[in-house]
Amino acid sequence: MNKTQTEYGKLPKYKILYKWITDQIYNGTFKYMEKLPSESELCNQFQISRQTVRNAFQELETDGLISRSKGSGSFVAKEVEVFQKEKIIGILFTNVGNYISSKILTGFETVFYPKGYSLLLEQSHNRLENESLFLKKMLNSKVSGLIIESVKSSLPSPYTDLYEQLRLHHIPFVFINNRLCNVDAPSVMWDDEKASYLMTKRLIQKGHTKIAGLFRFDETQGLNRYLGYIKALKDFNIPIQEDFISWYGLSGQKEESKRQFKNIDLFIDDISIQCSALICYNDHIACHVVPYLASKNISVPEDLTVISFDNSNVTKLYDSTRVPSINHPKEKLGEMAANLLLQYIEAPTSIPSGHPQIIFPVSKEQELTILNGTINSDFL
Repeated sequence: MNKTQTEYGKLPKYKILYKWITDQIYNGTFKYMEKLPSESELCNQFQISRQTVRNAFQELETDGLISRSKGSGSFVAKEVEVFQKEKIIGILFTNVGNYISSKILTGFETVFYPKGYSLLLEQSHNRLENESLFLKKMLNSKVSGLIIESVKSSLPSPYTDLYEQLRLHHIPFVFINNRLCNVDAPSVMWDDEKASYLMTKRLIQKGHTKIAGLFRFDETQGLNRYLGYIKALKDFNIPIQEDFISWYGLSGQKEESKRQFKNIDLFIDDISIQCSALICYNDHIACHVVPYLASKNISVPEDLTVISFDNSNVTKLYDSTRVPSINHPKEKLGEMAANLLLQYIEAPTSIPSGHPQIIFPVSKEQELTILNGTINSDFL
């Protein structure tokens, strides 16, 4: 079972055979009411025991994929519509219009358009039900593949069944900017942990020891940026103080968002007295924090140094305030994910099992910059 085992990973042998037969049904190789290879033929083909074949057949029958008749053999019991795929790539972002997604999209276009692909773009607005609707829509479409920024990626997905259906329908997909712990698929991400580590280390080297952190709990990026933050503190023997750390999430609901920002304001009130620096999860949240500090007559960076991620344009709303922000490789990340998906479309058996991550490194050239175009030498 060498080649098949490579494709399906370290599963029990009967499960590998189950998945192989299922794939043949969904890709149209084994057609409705067609007789399957005999137990003896499958034993010889895959070098497995009869009992292994019977275990696989039993599960296939339980799932309604085959029917078995004593003396006659096993037959395909499920009629599957096999779509002729078109050169369309389905894209799901949590928010199409934000400063990260728009640049990642440019990276997609750079790769897909010269190859003759068009893009079908949708957004989930951070709502799980919208992600579910997108997946169901894609299952009934003729797309060649998908790139997905999943919702609440730090939490187990409730839609593993839909992702499994994508695989059974031979629709390859790649996660971008995050990954799901309970979905077997490749992901392309920036090295958020290292970026956060370097930023925290810079603060420590400038004499800051009471450094607060504001992170998202419902996104993989938030957890990784938190990990980099605490690693730097530990490496420099600075105690981790829970009161200096706050978490928030985005639900897509206005009332919940208001509540979250109210909690953030209360956190800022506390740490602005105790801390000398604050690391924000991204520029979007920094864009809320800095004006709030100003409303409390707290100057940045004189009273509190604020640093952030993404180096976007959004914080130009406060030009006079210096907020160093590390650059996110948006377009390059998009290009990397697009090239990876193309590889899987052109060579389906190259899709690895497990949860392989491709991490885009933080380059030596990347440096913290001031969003109004000047470098904050005091910080650097």
